[in-house]
Amino acid sequence: LQLLHLEQSAILASSGSAMRFDYSPPQEQDIVEASPSIWSHAWRRPAGILTLGLVAAAPAVLFFKGQSSRSTEPSLRHTVRRHVLEGAWAFSSSQVAQAKPSAPDQNGCFALTRQECCSYSDGRPDQFAGQTCVPSALARPFTSGNACEPACWTAGSCGGGDQGDRVGSCEESARIADLLVQLTREEKERFLRGTGGQEGEWERLPGYYIGDAGIDERLGVPPLNLADGGQGFRIEKKTKEALAEVTSWPTTLAVAATWNDELVERWAAAVAKEFSMKGANVLLGPGLNVHRIARGGRNAEYISGESPYLGQRLAPAFVRGVQSQNVLAVMKHFIGNSQETNRFDSNSIINRRTLWEVYYPPFVAAVDAGVAAAMCSYNFVNGKQACDNPDILLSDLKGRMGFEGWVMSDWWALRNFSAHAGCDQEMPGTANPGQEAQFSDKKLATLADSKVDNMVGRMLRMMMRNGLFDRPHCTPPHCDKQLYEVQASSPEHKALSRELATKSVVLLKNRGQILPLGPSIKRIALLGSACDAAHDLHHLFSSWDQGDYYVLGGSGRVVGVDAVSIRAGLHSHCSTRGCEVIVSVTDDVSLAMEAASGADVAILCSGATTTEGKDRDSLSVDQQSFMVLASRAISIPIVSLTIAPGSVLMPWANDVEVVLLIFLAGDYTGLAFADVLFGVTNPAAKLPVTIPKFESDTIAPCKESDCHYPEGLHAGFPAFEGKDVTFPFGHGLSYSSFDYKLLALTNRTSAGVTGTPSICDDAVMCITVRITNTGSFSGGEVPQLYMGFPRGIGEPPKVLRGLVATKPMEPSFSEDVTFPLRRQDLQIFSEASDQWIFTDGRFDLYIGSSSRDVRLNSAFAMCNGFASLDVGRDCISSSIQDFKQ
Repeated sequence: LQLLHLEQSAILASSGSAMRFDYSPPQEQDIVEASPSIWSHAWRRPAGILTLGLVAAAPAVLFFKGQSSRSTEPSLRHTVRRHVLEGAWAFSSSQVAQAKPSAPDQNGCFALTRQECCSYSDGRPDQFAGQTCVPSALARPFTSGNACEPACWTAGSCGGGDQGDRVGSCEESARIADLLVQLTREEKERFLRGTGGQEGEWERLPGYYIGDAGIDERLGVPPLNLADGGQGFRIEKKTKEALAEVTSWPTTLAVAATWNDELVERWAAAVAKEFSMKGANVLLGPGLNVHRIARGGRNAEYISGESPYLGQRLAPAFVRGVQSQNVLAVMKHFIGNSQETNRFDSNSIINRRTLWEVYYPPFVAAVDAGVAAAMCSYNFVNGKQACDNPDILLSDLKGRMGFEGWVMSDWWALRNFSAHAGCDQEMPGTANPGQEAQFSDKKLATLADSKVDNMVGRMLRMMMRNGLFDRPHCTPPHCDKQLYEVQASSPEHKALSRELATKSVVLLKNRGQILPLGPSIKRIALLGSACDAAHDLHHLFSSWDQGDYYVLGGSGRVVGVDAVSIRAGLHSHCSTRGCEVIVSVTDDVSLAMEAASGADVAILCSGATTTEGKDRDSLSVDQQSFMVLASRAISIPIVSLTIAPGSVLMPWANDVEVVLLIFLAGDYTGLAFADVLFGVTNPAAKLPVTIPKFESDTIAPCKESDCHYPEGLHAGFPAFEGKDVTFPFGHGLSYSSFDYKLLALTNRTSAGVTGTPSICDDAVMCITVRITNTGSFSGGEVPQLYMGFPRGIGEPPKVLRGLVATKPMEPSFSEDVTFPLRRQDLQIFSEASDQWIFTDGRFDLYIGSSSRDVRLNSAFAMCNGFASLDVGRDCISSSIQDFKQ
């Protein structure tokens, strides 16, 4: 265990003994040997003492007396999460005293008494004991190992302190405790399983949502009304009038292509507002899984794209936006849900380092943002079904990550009674034609009251924290009006949907600056069936998993009434610009050549669809042959437009002047393309995925029951390093050009560092770059920071570690952007010690416009957790003092 930047002293207490350890930064005592298995959460105490607890063979706790938790180990807040000790330690600024926990329960977990809770939670037992702390039913437990689920909570925030590090307020905890006392056992169990389904059938009863729980009129507790999904409110009623009540938004992957967390938050808030108006208070999203399988059927629903860091940046924005509207967000699908092929039976075999470095980060970020719930997935993880897996649900999610919300199952995902494994709620709670519900009356009756209180308390806490008790609500089955009559969409939301679609268009190639189309372009040949793709409502409603070029299929589908095709969007613009559109909307190359004769420019259209429940057959677009042959046969400048549900192959890219791509974007697809084609909007979107040259370079869906992840950390875009690709991850052009200039590379671990932006306050290194618009159009850029770890430790050559979406800049104007590198960004996960560790050596920095368009290079070195700008310095021969200087 490294003690870093502790300016005063530390007290080490272990196995009932205590000793004082005087820490002096330049001395040899920088390292204190311990044998921790997991970290606990770092709390800032009212008395100014930072505690870091360790669960070990010999229980130990460190009390660091310093300035604040933020100046000591800020990044520990999402890796050093709320684990607890086998022995409790109550303390104040002048004492360290051991509190004796109660005997372990039947699960081997300890629970505090009321007085122990008060003493432990605030460090001031005389003031708080027996007054504002919660009873033992809600007291945080002490576990005998990391297999125990926290069965209770502390009041946590009594007496003030750092809001970011609190479990919850005393008032909140007291209200929950009071409700749990008043609720009957039967009423509590209504929260633990869904209701509203027709027993033994797939259909829902009238007036119910896709999931409902906790329906109880007696105490004014609002029910949980759950609705799909991450792309918007899914309407079940199959009429145009009903569909028009909500907005058809772009898919999550389309919005992710903006690389703009502010835009994501605006979108999420608007989506959640429609949920609220429709009577739903739980939104089943965001989807956070990092793309491993390029053909993944649900990739369009996942905001992370091919990078855990991209998901880590965008997921909190989605959660904040949704929960700002008193609607609860549900992160999904936890975890290892990388494909739809055999999704109910596939066993994702993933080592812990890969889990923590690749697949967990977006979920950790959502937890840190306060996400209310998690949905466990259908698949197995390392031999255990995801909803019945204490390793991932108890040890990792509720333990190390410190997740305070509840875990719900995906619909009919449970194979066993999984309450003791960490699943708190079964959805939908009723049997389907081939599967029984697991949370039956008989099985729930076996749970101890304290266990039930913990499960329900997690839901009540998130409901209370996010204002659900303070908002009007409808109670199923009396929600017909909200479900089927309320107009939730608005002109403002439709305008935002168009804005999102337009800003998600990625300009991949613009040879000869063909775009934007100017007044000299009089005749445009529009070629290919995808240019006038149908949006057939009858076809879509023939099956729940039907999709088209505007919406995906499955539970995340939000069907719009009047999707605008590329043809309609182009005609709309040409009607006011005086250009003529010559149309051949078949995939006949001869007819396309005939239509293109005499035109100034040709536009070729292609697309692909996707759906939940199965992976795509290939990465080819539906018009692959037409696109290849037509692009070679037509002699005038060609613009290629592609509508995609994820990665696609573009073998025609070298034969055309312009390549534009949009991920499934809803009603305004055609207008979004037209806005970019004519320069109404200057594109700034970036690829959240790679456009590979060969499908053989991608990972295919696993057809075996055991799906090994042999690529390990080299999943997502790092899998393509060293391979020729058509367009790399992060790529996206503008009608402008941008110059990059390195302004500062600051070592924040050095003494006396001042003058850096506030965003760097808790950073190890801080990089500031000036972006200047050197083009003739106003436009924005998304500069990206990639980092290379020291060689020989198994990390990919480059990982994404920073991104900033600039504001639009006028020509010759600049914007300074800052990339903070925090401790977590520089650490790797050690399977040997089961914790995050630093590694010594040279760290390379690559700053540019994509993962391969690098404009600036720099480097620094790390030694024992300290940074140095002298990359030639040998960590072994240099002292820590040298690096600190």
